[in-house]
Parts: sequence; structure tokens; C-alpha cells
Amino acid sequence: LDATTVLAGASINSVAVHNGIVAVAIQAAVKTDNGRMALYRASDLTLLGSVAVGALPDMLTFTPDGKTLLVANEGEPSDDYQIDPEGSVSIIDVRNPAAPVERKATFTAFNGQEAALRAKGVRIYGPNATAAKDFEPEYIAVSADGKTAWVSLQENNALAKVDIANAEVLDILP
Repeated sequence: LDATTVLAGASINSVAVHNGIVAVAIQAAVKTDNGRMALYRASDLTLLGSVAVGALPDMLTFTPDGKTLLVANEGEPSDDYQIDPEGSVSIIDVRNPAAPVERKATFTAFNGQEAALRAKGVRIYGPNATAAKDFEPEYIAVSADGKTAWVSLQENNALAKVDIANAEVLDILP
């Protein structure tokens, strides 16, 4: 798989396969820039379609029915913290692989709640970081019914509970 076909200078961070479709999370050459998710036909690796996702797409997985793909956009900061993109989860309708449709579950609703989250045991530590900038989704597990995703926020010692249908982060759990 040649990620540079979809995003110049890119590298692949994760691969998932469902029903003859290979999904790939592609990190931009500059990790703080938005990445892409690309879909390929498994039989011959023909590029079928792609869509922009958040910064540093770290892991992706299909829902059990294969209609939706979730991408953990880590949003890791630059080494000097001068650039700190928000972490997010892309929820992508892949029923038409040639035209995937992305919606983003963000953490902006938790901005301003940092003290309460810390009191519950959530680690928020970046210099001047909001919850949305500090949360860095790493890994996703999807419930058997395909309705809920559990997203690890490894650096934050927490899990995010995500409503897949509404592309909404419901809770942050330490």
C-alpha cells in the first residue's frame, strides 16, 4: 500500500480489513497536520476512496456490520507544544467506498471541565492545554451491537464512551 498516493510524505499507522475492503489510517508527513483514511480493494489493492481525518490517525476499526469505520485521531502535540491539535474520533460511513463520509466526535464539550475531570482521576497535563487538546485517542473497541465505542485515552489514564450513531463523546471515565 502506497500511502503517498493519498497523502504526500505520509506513513501508515493502522490497517483493518472487512468484507474485502482494506482500510488504512495515514499519518501526514507533519504529525500535527490532518491525516487521511483510505479504502482499498483487498484482492488487488486498488484505491477505492479516501477522506480527511484528524491529526495523527493512530488506529482504526470497523463496526461489526462493516458499514462504519472509526479512527482514533491522536492529535499528539509537536515536541515543543507550540502546535497541539485536538484529539478526536472520526466516524466514517463507508457503505459507498468511493465516497466515504466522515463525521467527527470531538472533546470540545469537556473544555472548561478540566478541574472536575482531574478530581475524578483523569490526567490532563499539557501546558495550557484544554481537555480537547490534551485528550489523545489511541485505541478503539466497538460494542457487539455497533452502537458504542470505547476509546482509550492512554496518556490521560481514561476512556471515552462514544455514541457512534450521533458521533458524540458521551463521557470521560478515569
